[in-house]
Amino acid sequence: MSKKGPKEEPPYAAYLRLTGLGLSMAGIVLGFTFLGYWLDGLLRWRFPILTLVLALTGVAGAMLHLFKETGKKH
Repeated sequence: MSKKGPKEEPPYAAYLRLTGLGLSMAGIVLGFTFLGYWLDGLLRWRFPILTLVLALTGVAGAMLHLFKETGKKH
């Protein structure tokens, strides 16, 4: 009988994880930016304040997502 150790991951698993993380971060930022752009168009404001505010909110959310995913696991 062989002992079952921890499941071994393929060598490319880390690359796929980090690629997915980067794509999800880009999606978060783009989603919030387009939402702000749409709301600014709907409200017909001269200065795109919601685009800027929601883009920065998306960046902050993407960074929180990054820290959560790459932080220490207990």
